[in-house]
Amino acid sequence: MRWRYVLTRSRDPGSGEESWEIRELYPDSDGQFSFTESAIAPHGSSPAELQRDLEHMLADSRLPYLDLFDEVPRLVELEPRHGDGEPD
Repeated sequence: MRWRYVLTRSRDPGSGEESWEIRELYPDSDGQFSFTESAIAPHGSSPAELQRDLEHMLADSRLPYLDLFDEVPRLVELEPRHGDGEPD
């Protein structure tokens, strides 16, 4: 099974406000998916492995994100952004 990192938008349990983190996403051939219950952190057994993990997370962060803010998890396209981080 192939997986990828996914930016995840969720509701902070303490404040109820929007929160972003990284999880692992496991898509299947039917267009469905599963994901890790908890957020993950980059890791490696060497500085080079840690850097590679960070690079993969950054590359995958440009793909559709996992929206857990509402009751039904769904993948959502990122809005295009200007260089200042504001939506177009």
